[in-house]
Amino acid sequence: MIRKLYTLLLVGLCLLPAACSDKNDVIDPDAAAPVIKFPMAQLAVDLNQADNLPVVAVIQSEAGLQRVTLHIETTTGIEEYATVTDFFNPNAYSLTERPSYDAGYRAFIVEATDLLNHTTKATLPVAVTDVIERPVILFSPEQIVYDEMEDNPTIPRTTFRVTSEAGLTHVEMTLVSADGQKVIASVSQDGATEYSFDEMIDYKEGDRGFKVKAEDTYGQITIATLPVIYRTIPVPVVTPAEHTLFAGTDEPTRIPMQISSVRGLQEVVIYRIEQGTETEVLRETMNGEHELDYTPAVMLTDATGQLKVVASDGRNGKEGVTYIKTYVNMEVATVYVGSQVLANTAHALYPEAFGIVSLNDLKSYPVDYAIASEDNGKNVDFKFYCFGGSAVPRLYSMDNTGKDGEFAGSTGKLSAIKVKNQTRFAILTGFDYDHATKASIATILSSTISKAELNPFAVGDIIAFRTGGSSTAGGGRIGVMKVVDMTAPKALVPTNATARVMTLEIKFPKQ
Repeated sequence: MIRKLYTLLLVGLCLLPAACSDKNDVIDPDAAAPVIKFPMAQLAVDLNQADNLPVVAVIQSEAGLQRVTLHIETTTGIEEYATVTDFFNPNAYSLTERPSYDAGYRAFIVEATDLLNHTTKATLPVAVTDVIERPVILFSPEQIVYDEMEDNPTIPRTTFRVTSEAGLTHVEMTLVSADGQKVIASVSQDGATEYSFDEMIDYKEGDRGFKVKAEDTYGQITIATLPVIYRTIPVPVVTPAEHTLFAGTDEPTRIPMQISSVRGLQEVVIYRIEQGTETEVLRETMNGEHELDYTPAVMLTDATGQLKVVASDGRNGKEGVTYIKTYVNMEVATVYVGSQVLANTAHALYPEAFGIVSLNDLKSYPVDYAIASEDNGKNVDFKFYCFGGSAVPRLYSMDNTGKDGEFAGSTGKLSAIKVKNQTRFAILTGFDYDHATKASIATILSSTISKAELNPFAVGDIIAFRTGGSSTAGGGRIGVMKVVDMTAPKALVPTNATARVMTLEIKFPKQ
């Protein structure tokens, strides 16, 4: 708008009685001295902007102009800037100059001399706004330090002040962390020259800094970051000698472990976990050890499925925790079992996988073993069979002899077995197999385990079993097993889909 008014004033000056295009062939000796006019009374220059107005003057001369000189008055004196002696129209001249403005400029002086040597001077005052500094951001303290090695570390308040000569328009605060940047506050300012911030910021592990961005009325931006130094210490590390513990209930069980602590160990607590419930069984105060060989002894029960060891260096929420899988009065084994095609001759990839499982020995045996003697017959409890082109998996007890003719050994078929154990099965739902204990298995009702044949079953199934009275494993004992894996049809023998191997995990309470 100012530039538009400036142009209109300039045009108006050109339309004064001495027309811009008027040329006199004869000089009137009584002609008036040149007249110099400025479009405005004062020129405002702001060095913070790139588009300041030029110096403009309209000079009119009845006699005709000889020369026009522009001088600049500064704080140190007056200097000549430019002189013009060639005029398209000597009676009217529009001077336009755009000098490199300086903070020391005080005025522009235009001097016009006509052909009669009449000289006129006119002064255009100039008001210069010097370069204004960007906003200044000052933090106090200059960094945030949280050191977990201190006894009682605290996070100081975040305090800063922003000052601006030009006036602020906007202040933005951003939390910088290892995960990225997050704007936590954005405040508009209506030209205020100062903004203060004093808040409690709960810095956490991974935070790197608190960034402040301030913008002034000229659009100048200052960005400063308050460093956040969050010195963390690793939690104590508990390393048990074995991650799976087999134990009894007759006497305290020793649990060898090693504990390391950068800050120094203060306390160790051990819990028994029984069906999801934690029970504290040991709490011991330590003496700031950094490395500790530790062998506590605790009493276990038939319901104990895990031990939880908690090591503390005195920091709440920074404890080292480890869990030890615990089997109390239990036998646990992984058994590979081949279907009827592999019942007597195992596949090369599974050399221990035969067709018949012994719950006493927790392993599979070939047909030749099962039919070799009465004692061997008592020592096998069930067999694995796959049916048809889809190779549907089935489990059969030894007294279910419907498929014995397909279990062939080198000396005869399984139908020749001398003792047929009456193992029974049931697929369980809702049973916590992963945390199965002697106590939880004891809650399975014997009467619900009644099938001599499971047809079908699948990977992931949890199966309860009950031993037959003649089994070497002991009559009427109940255990559980999980079908962990099973080879695909034709994966082992491309011409026979029923040649499969399953992986069982068996959990069997001791007598």
